[in-house]
Amino acid sequence: MIHAWTALFAAALTVAACWSAGVLLLSRCGVKLARVESIPLEFLTGACVFHLAIFAILAARIAYKPVLLAVCAAVIGAAIRKYRRPPGRFFEKHWTLVFLFAIFAVFSGVVFLNGWAPETSADGSGYHLEVVAHYLRARGFQGLQTNMYAALGQGIELLYVPAVAFGGFSSAALVHFAFWIALAWLIFAYGLRLGKPWMGAAAALLVSLSPVAARDGSTAYIDVAAAAIVFAVFYWLEIWDGSRDRRLLMAAGLLAGYAYAAKYTAAVILLYALAFVAVRARRLRPALTVAAFAALVIAPWMLKNWIFFRNPVAPFANEIFPNPYVHPAVEQRWAEWLRRYDLPKLESLPIQVTVRGDYTQGIVGPVFLAAPLALLTLRRPVGRRLLIAGLLLLAVYFGNIGTRFLIPALPFFALGMALAIENRWLLTGFAAAHAVLSWPSIIPRYANPYVWRIDDIPWKAALRITPESDYLRQKIGDWAALAMINDRTPPGEPVFFAGGIGSVAYSKREIIDRFRGAYGNTLWDILNTGWIGDSDPARLLVFRFPQCSVSRIRLLQTGRAEKYQQWSVHELRFFNNGDEIPRRREWRLRAWPDPFEVQLAFDNSQATRWRTWQTVAPGMYVDVDFGRAERIDEVRMETSLDSPSSLQFRVEKFEQGRWITLTAVYRERRNRVRSSLRRAATYELYRRGVHYIAVGDQDLGATAYNEHPEEWGLQQAGRVPGMTLYKILP
Repeated sequence: MIHAWTALFAAALTVAACWSAGVLLLSRCGVKLARVESIPLEFLTGACVFHLAIFAILAARIAYKPVLLAVCAAVIGAAIRKYRRPPGRFFEKHWTLVFLFAIFAVFSGVVFLNGWAPETSADGSGYHLEVVAHYLRARGFQGLQTNMYAALGQGIELLYVPAVAFGGFSSAALVHFAFWIALAWLIFAYGLRLGKPWMGAAAALLVSLSPVAARDGSTAYIDVAAAAIVFAVFYWLEIWDGSRDRRLLMAAGLLAGYAYAAKYTAAVILLYALAFVAVRARRLRPALTVAAFAALVIAPWMLKNWIFFRNPVAPFANEIFPNPYVHPAVEQRWAEWLRRYDLPKLESLPIQVTVRGDYTQGIVGPVFLAAPLALLTLRRPVGRRLLIAGLLLLAVYFGNIGTRFLIPALPFFALGMALAIENRWLLTGFAAAHAVLSWPSIIPRYANPYVWRIDDIPWKAALRITPESDYLRQKIGDWAALAMINDRTPPGEPVFFAGGIGSVAYSKREIIDRFRGAYGNTLWDILNTGWIGDSDPARLLVFRFPQCSVSRIRLLQTGRAEKYQQWSVHELRFFNNGDEIPRRREWRLRAWPDPFEVQLAFDNSQATRWRTWQTVAPGMYVDVDFGRAERIDEVRMETSLDSPSSLQFRVEKFEQGRWITLTAVYRERRNRVRSSLRRAATYELYRRGVHYIAVGDQDLGATAYNEHPEEWGLQQAGRVPGMTLYKILP
């Protein structure tokens, strides 16, 4: 049970440090707030400041427990001396408010116990906490270039760093639970600011009790936190609009930048803030103030990504910022899937995100089918502001139609709906109906039974009456596989997964996934040559031309292919009178796109290949500077069947500052493929430092590995139901 209280202490310590940082900042600026709104705004603004302190600690690589504890204690101690309780009451007493608060208290207990229990959520115990665990092991920032998720904004994950350091992964979920409370609190405070506390209370219930928001708030995810930050920006702007105190623009700007650090899509609130301030002030300087403070938060994250990923907005825009860590084709396919989620018809999206959740991994609740009611508030200035902000956030939602990506927009539409209904009694009934429909045992009666939601009240697991290992084994399907990897592989050994695995934060080894980065993509592509015939170098393209002296030559792509079709080159060789020109270290190799893997076309291995990793287009090339003149009359390119056969090429030599065409004609014949490609493929993994492969029984290629491991040079290192761990023999 000691682990339960340790987790609670670590989360409380982190939350207190965030709130204390906010108290110090706002007291120094002389900002005056009403009592009901002071605590959530101090917490959220302080979270931004405190995460920058953790950023500095990680950048300095001094993330040791004493350092983290000292920083937390110093901030809390300073705030205790500064804090003065704001005057005023929280709200007027009325039975409808008491009733709504009672509903919230019951759900808060359920969400809290789920957060207190050992963390088992897919993305929480997957990449969010995986990154945190890596940082803590390294005592600071670590590139993690094999995982493109590590390039996403980590403004919330940095708050998880001290929590996890002292209390484990469930502490991170409890920190996120604090954001869930802060969001509901702030929505209620906004209703009170409008003089209609029942409206704020009802809207707070609509958002926080939403099945997807309640589940998200009980995990180490970040969506509820992003929603709280976004709404805090809106709230600070509303306060500023009433007082025109320029000091408030600092808080709004910092939080707008923090929205970017928390979640890229949430950054659109900065556009709202800049436009709102510019229009209302009718001057540019206040908007520049917001932009300047936002930049203070955004710039460190862009710099970090530039240093580690050569791309300030990684893992996106890889065509604009070429790098060896994320392939553009993978990014584009991923983005395309996020826009569809295999949903047969986009017209069914409203039903999916509100009622069913078959494809979108969660529901917001049936009451949000009434969201168009918010349009009735367009006649009021406050309604227009809410809808503009909400629609702006809704617009970016369509880049990823998972239901939880709607959470940042929910406060604005919930308040709009509450403003439209307005009547105290109707709103109370509306919120009560939403509570009933959002109760864990009621949801399966109308939604997909497997929809992402809270499905029980794990109080025994929260208190660790049920041992943590037993709970994790029960809740995490890959737990046995993770335990096997931890037991059967030496420390420091990375493990390549031929398929995928969740909850990798619990692994003590680096997990290389075939999807999450260019390195894993390439390893997977190499292995594919051993069992996918279309990726073998079965085609040989021969270009012949009159013998000439060449110091630099290139193979230029002049054709265009269908979407996602790639040009691949297993080997590129040069000949004179039938004799191959020996390869030399002095050769300078260039390629476009993907200049980073061009060596794969010159490594004498048929198991590897250079690929464009972009849809084929004119202008792509492979270029060799020999460093001296060579007599050449023939170029041979080994390629695969999955490289489009309709492509057109031109062999050119560089002479007197320009490219001169040698030939645009080639003959194609069948290439001789070695029978030992499987062994060659695993050898390539071994020499890259990957000595273990985990293969799930349902993974692509599983039959080829499991039935003939000797052909691959594999030795079984462990086996659990559904997965085999292989060691690559040297």
